[in-house]
Amino acid sequence: MVQRPQQLMRELSYLGYTIFYEDRGAFPQPQVKKLWDSFYLCQGISPMTLAHPRPRILWLTFPQHLYLIDTYRPDAVVFDCSDEAKEEFAAWGPYIKPLLAQTKLVFASSQSLYDQLAPQHPEVTLLRNGVDFAHFCTPQKRPLDLPTGQPIIGYSGAIAPWLDWDLLKRVIEQHPNFHFVFLGALVMLKGFPLESPNVSYLGLKSYDSLPGYLHGFNVSLIPFKLTPMTMGCNPIKLYEYAAAGLPTVATPLPELIGAQKVIQSLSTGDSEQRREDCCPGLNLAATAEDFSQSIREILLKSVDQEALQAFALQNTWQKRAVEIHNKILKQGLYTG
Repeated sequence: MVQRPQQLMRELSYLGYTIFYEDRGAFPQPQVKKLWDSFYLCQGISPMTLAHPRPRILWLTFPQHLYLIDTYRPDAVVFDCSDEAKEEFAAWGPYIKPLLAQTKLVFASSQSLYDQLAPQHPEVTLLRNGVDFAHFCTPQKRPLDLPTGQPIIGYSGAIAPWLDWDLLKRVIEQHPNFHFVFLGALVMLKGFPLESPNVSYLGLKSYDSLPGYLHGFNVSLIPFKLTPMTMGCNPIKLYEYAAAGLPTVATPLPELIGAQKVIQSLSTGDSEQRREDCCPGLNLAATAEDFSQSIREILLKSVDQEALQAFALQNTWQKRAVEIHNKILKQGLYTG
């Protein structure tokens, strides 16, 4: 899977950093793969066995990897926090404070996470998620397993307990003539929770094939439950959907409410708002009835794909990596 850590590290490699990405899974044959410029994937082998430049920065995304600080003996530690340490991720909680005590820089992917971490550390930066625009913006050949017929209402992401399955069930029942397509790996679930003639669960798809599926959707979904864990979520899929020119119906997560408020202020001429925060085509709905209505309204309107893709272009992983680079420069940790 290609997610926030891989995207950011790839972009930093393009900026001149040497990246050793350790995959801590079990591999019968240890190997090092060069994936991108100065980006090495270490499978079953420690980066410490390889020659690499100093200063050495240890980038951590999972708080329980705190013990790796002693293993890698870095010149600086960076903590990239992208999830709330609650509910499904509650096990992270005890590790966060001791990790912050040893961290030089902290990045937070949402305003909620930033607000929690900023009082605990002097160098916390709000760094929302982003998108590989070039990857998602171009239509590809329609995948053979994508259902025929219109319209297709689609979701791409983890098939997990934090999706509002009750809401989805009601929406699907209300639209027997719409086809609902779900892409993604099962996470903390033993099976796909929905059964209906107008539902297709196509499983986990490769990163390379995802744009072909998204460009076959008519409407995209972010149907998350509103829980303590999701309240700190800045969904990557919002940016990927936008890059594919897709309008989105979502439950009112705080990060998405913020984006909608920016839309409203821009319409009244408030030039103080940051345009990169504004996602056109974003429709928020808290109930199954409102969700259904939003989907129907989108299907009756023409989609401003140019505006959606302009939003995505303002939120690329490349721009996020430049923000990181500037913070690292300020700390004197980059020698070029």
